[in-house]
Amino acid sequence: MTPWAESDDRQTFTTHLKKNIDEHLKGNVVYGLIEDGEIVDSYFASVGKPVNEQSVFGVASVGKWVTAMAVMRLVDKGILDIDAPVSQYLKRWQLPASQFDNDLVTLRLLLSHTAGIEDGLGHNGFALNEPIQPLTEHLTLAADADPGVNARVVVTLPPGETWNYSGGSYNLIQLIVEDVTQQSFQDAMHQLLFAPLGLQNTHFQVNRSNPLLADYYGEAQEAQHYPNYTSLAATGLYTNLTEIHKLVLENLAVDFRNKTSSSLLSEKSLIQMRRPQAFVGGQPIWGAGVMLFAPTDTGHIIGHGGKSPYLNATVRFDPDKGDGFIMFQTGNDQALASDMATQWTLWKTGKPDIYLVNNRVNKVVQDTILGTFIIISIVLIYWGWAIHEAKKYEVTL
Repeated sequence: MTPWAESDDRQTFTTHLKKNIDEHLKGNVVYGLIEDGEIVDSYFASVGKPVNEQSVFGVASVGKWVTAMAVMRLVDKGILDIDAPVSQYLKRWQLPASQFDNDLVTLRLLLSHTAGIEDGLGHNGFALNEPIQPLTEHLTLAADADPGVNARVVVTLPPGETWNYSGGSYNLIQLIVEDVTQQSFQDAMHQLLFAPLGLQNTHFQVNRSNPLLADYYGEAQEAQHYPNYTSLAATGLYTNLTEIHKLVLENLAVDFRNKTSSSLLSEKSLIQMRRPQAFVGGQPIWGAGVMLFAPTDTGHIIGHGGKSPYLNATVRFDPDKGDGFIMFQTGNDQALASDMATQWTLWKTGKPDIYLVNNRVNKVVQDTILGTFIIISIVLIYWGWAIHEAKKYEVTL
């Protein structure tokens, strides 16, 4: 796969970027291109209500990264220990007994999806007229899970040995934050992150009366309602381009933070978030709350993505260089934001990222299965024809 432009040719890259967005967009979109910690290029488009850098979008699993930042603030304050058994922090609910030792489950493992929890939760949420399931009940058996998934937060694999993407792990983190702060999750996040950074339109609850709320376009470009969620930490974040940029700045190297932000997190915590914790095929793919998209000379392109029906968000950045890419969009069933972010990663590093590799592997598997099916079908058809011809020959004898 060839990058759209040389790594120092911003104009050519953004020309390709906007062209691809215009060709494929079915709803609305905002993006921001970051260099040296500053947004140097942005783009806004919509089939209906206009959007800009202040427009608030649901960003789905991007909230997992923001939740991880709050956890590390609590670690910095000495309230949490990232390597202690999480059972010591839980007051209202505990992991169900299993064949594995639940005391091996730590925040580090929950943040990196390596705690051995196979819940399969995608968190569809609840319609406006439906009651929202309480968090402890949701942990026991989620009412908004996809059909056929486990939907239970229980340890089913040896903790620390296998990566398995787990929305339920972040539900458990949500409960831990509530229990140790004795606040609602939204109030705790406001106190730990949003208020210190002056974020006025970033919340783990949707404010439907906010005039800045972007329309959520679904199938056939029809506006629909954002659902309500029990799983706030896993998928319930709402924010805008301006404020997510401030959160990115908190994760950059100290030179960029000193110029532009308040350095809420210690250097030790930032290093722990970026350090590889989960591996697939020997390749590092996850830290403590962040995805490791592609290697760089000094570390990794890191960040997080989020995907819900007809909604896609992505945040990616190089902590050492201060470069990054943010994009939110609705209306496309496919992951347009993640696809464009993959192009940004390729442009910056010359390497495919884990999102692209995963999709290509899946495509190869699909093509292999389809090809095998076609070959078998041809063989069976030929075999049937040969038998039919042989019987005809027997009859003529």
